[in-house]
Amino acid sequence: MDEVGIPLQAFGALLHSQNIGMVCRALNMYQVAAAYTRVSGGNPLEPMADEVRGVAREILAHPPAAAGDDLRAGFDHVSALNVLTVLAEPADAELIAAVLENTTNEEIRAVAQLAAAKAHTPPG
Repeated sequence: MDEVGIPLQAFGALLHSQNIGMVCRALNMYQVAAAYTRVSGGNPLEPMADEVRGVAREILAHPPAAAGDDLRAGFDHVSALNVLTVLAEPADAELIAAVLENTTNEEIRAVAQLAAAKAHTPPG
């Protein structure tokens, strides 16, 4: 297996885990890798961008998670919205607007506003 396949396979396992904490870690890893793109010349997780965006959308289609042993309340929505600050497309605008309309969590609201701005930014 090539060097890239192993990390992507491991990342994919985290992304599609049944444990929401692991999924949030994967989303946060993607967002950090995307942020480093400017200094490193590329995001090694980029081949999974569509899957990451899909998982983020799925999380936002449900109410925020309650606090648990390893997550604070709403952390799933914060993680999903964080990744959408780099991956959001115009088709995500309605979903993000619904989150903004329905949340009472200020952290979720702040990150949703950033994701909404990305969704309304023309590609390129």
